[in-house]
Amino acid sequence: MEEFDLKAYVKQECAITWDDTSLDSQIEEAKAYLRDISGTSISFDAPGTATSLLKNRVRYDRNGALALFETDFRSSLLRFQLSEGLKGGVLDGESK
Repeated sequence: MEEFDLKAYVKQECAITWDDTSLDSQIEEAKAYLRDISGTSISFDAPGTATSLLKNRVRYDRNGALALFETDFRSSLLRFQLSEGLKGGVLDGESK
């Protein structure tokens, strides 16, 4: 089975065909944002809700519309928070 490549996934989904030095920092910022929103440590190792939200946050960031992301994805972000909370995830640096 092929290993999931988050950067390649974001590049493909956002139609980025060139190497962009700012993409790495945008991905890291989106990871931090989603971890903060969920209150847990999230893995971005496979396609799913977390990677979909990450991809869209990067897309909004790249298009200068980051201020609209939370409004446009409010219901998805709330479902994501609830889902992660119900999983009983572990906060960074803490154990159950």
